[in-house]
Amino acid sequence: MTFPNEKTPAAASQSAAAPADAAAAHSKTGAGAPAACAGCVHDDPHVDRTSTPCTTATRRLADVSRTFNQWLTYGQAAALIAIAVAAIGGIGQAGWEMIAARSISLGDLLMLFLYVEILSMVKGAALGTREIPIHTPIALAIVAVARYIVVDVEHISPNYMLFTSSSILVLVLALWLVRKAPNNDNP
Repeated sequence: MTFPNEKTPAAASQSAAAPADAAAAHSKTGAGAPAACAGCVHDDPHVDRTSTPCTTATRRLADVSRTFNQWLTYGQAAALIAIAVAAIGGIGQAGWEMIAARSISLGDLLMLFLYVEILSMVKGAALGTREIPIHTPIALAIVAVARYIVVDVEHISPNYMLFTSSSILVLVLALWLVRKAPNNDNP
């Protein structure tokens, strides 16, 4: 059993071989390996160190890639904060409307459920795996369409009700398929 910061013997031998691989990549270009290959693609464990020569252009591309990735991460964080603030505001507004109307309907409860699910999606994306599982938006869509049917049932024609209900059926089938499909966690 290894701990997150502990290197296995195989990982230790790979990290010890990395400078030799970087030197070999440098020697392929005819240039000697610099004392430190800092900022080079050879520092990235996902790069094939034996076939990528370390050039100024490669280092510059790696720097631009890292910078672009950082800006995308900042943009994603800003969007997640905006979504969380909007969801919290929606919860407050829905609560205020229920208090002002002195009644709570099924549509109001479904709307609160949607806001809470959006917040849990934001929490999972920000604090969890940094990914949103595909089943979460599908489940949100099912609840949103169901809420639409519940709230506007008087104004929906029979054909439109049939199509809307069919969309829920398609979403449920999609959710079932996504959950049954093998993935890395559940083969």
